[in-house]
Order: sequence, then C-alpha cells, then structure tokens
Amino acid sequence: MPPTVSREKLRTIRSLASAKIRRRRELCLVEGERALEEAGRAGLLRYLVLGVGPEGPGAGEGGGPVKADVPVFSLDRGSLDELSGVRSGTGVLGVAQIPPPGRWEDLPASQPGLPLLFLDGLQEPGNVGALIRTAWALGFAGVLLGEGTADPFSAKAVRSSAGAVFHLPLFEGMGLSQMDGLLSAGYTLFLAEAGGEDYRRTRFPARSILALGNEARGFSTWITGLGRSIGVPMAPGADSLNVVVAGGIIAAQMTAAPGRGEGEGG
Repeated sequence: MPPTVSREKLRTIRSLASAKIRRRRELCLVEGERALEEAGRAGLLRYLVLGVGPEGPGAGEGGGPVKADVPVFSLDRGSLDELSGVRSGTGVLGVAQIPPPGRWEDLPASQPGLPLLFLDGLQEPGNVGALIRTAWALGFAGVLLGEGTADPFSAKAVRSSAGAVFHLPLFEGMGLSQMDGLLSAGYTLFLAEAGGEDYRRTRFPARSILALGNEARGFSTWITGLGRSIGVPMAPGADSLNVVVAGGIIAAQMTAAPGRGEGEGG
C-alpha cells in the first residue's frame, strides 16, 4: 500500500483549482489514464495519488493501475473523489509540471511548413483541450491562445486534450502585435465562421493560421479584416457546428496534402 498523501500535498492539490495558483506553482492536476500517460511520457508527471476503498487502490481507465516512475501516495476514495472534477473518476489523480510556454520570438523560424491554430476567447475548457488534442494529432506547429481563452491547464482541459498540452507548444497572450508579426513573417490568417467561403475550395499555404472564435460571440474586434473568412457548408436548415467539430474538419483539410485545397483561391 502506498504511503498516505501528506496534508501539505493535499493543500497543494486543492489549490490547483485556481488558475492563478496553477501558474504560480507551475503545476496542474491530471486525470484520465491517457493524460497521465502523456504527462509521464513528457517527463512532467511529479506524483500520483490513488484512491483507496474496499476494493483496493484505484485503477486506470484500462482496468489496471497507471504505470509511472514517480512517487505514489494513497488517499481514501471518498476524499479523492471530492478533489476530482470527474463525476465517475478512475481513482487516480496526478500532479504534473506545466511546460514552459512557447517563445514568440522562435515561432516564425520554427517548423515553417506547418500550420498554427489560434483560439480567440474560447471559454469552454473541454473545447480548448479537445482542439489542442486535434492540433497535436494533425501535426500543427502549435496553438496560439488569445485573451479570454480558458486555461489549457485546468483539469478539464488537460483531460480533454488527452495529454496533448504536455507536448504541443502553446503560445500565450496572442493579440494584435503578435498577429502582425506573424503576418509580416508570411503567415496567412483564415477565420472559421458561418457563411465563409467553402473550406474545400480554399488553398492553404504552408504558413497558415486557422482562427476559431468564442463559442457565442465570435471573433475579437481587432482581428476583423486581417484574414479570410472560411466555413463548412451545411445542409439546409442547419445553421451551426460545434467549434471543435468545425475546427477539426478544417484543420484536417489544412494538413491533408501539399498544395492544400482544390481551389485556386489565395
């Protein structure tokens, strides 16, 4: 049986519900076997806490204990469930180091043949995590995070990302000056919105940025006029798509093949 988690560690875990404290401590909570494995694979997992009940220590989603070369502590399952943001958790909670943010000055010269994803004020942590996971899976160079975007290192975002937040570079503080710098470096900005030109007829250059706006309000005013509006055509009577679905559809097209797109635009 692992040693019982200390009161100090319990205070740390509870404090990580606050974004401000997460950033000050440079630590985040990790739930879900896949996210825990990726945190471990990235060398960022610091320790695990297993919920202990009548059935014994907690187990991962796959039915076995999460394997990681880090210290392991125990806590009664009821107390662990109170710390978890997942209604039916796996009985395993991790604490991981938050990786350093991407450096803006390195971006134009790094991986110039890969697109970027820009999240402009997305407030739902699950959407933020899922889109970071999508960008990582499709080979994007990184994700740009604008003002008002949910913290990608909240427990829900980390879980929804399936651990992608520990691997894909995340660039924080995206605003007009940063966008101007990227456009000057040869990037082309595409704004995903209803009524935009058919994404299937759009030609995406190697240096492309796909921007996704706030789930309810759309894009920030400063971005208007800086890029091309593109969208996913919908069947008659349908008027919207979930931002994760729309972003995934367009992102897949952007990375489908050299030349990117069948049309002659752009």
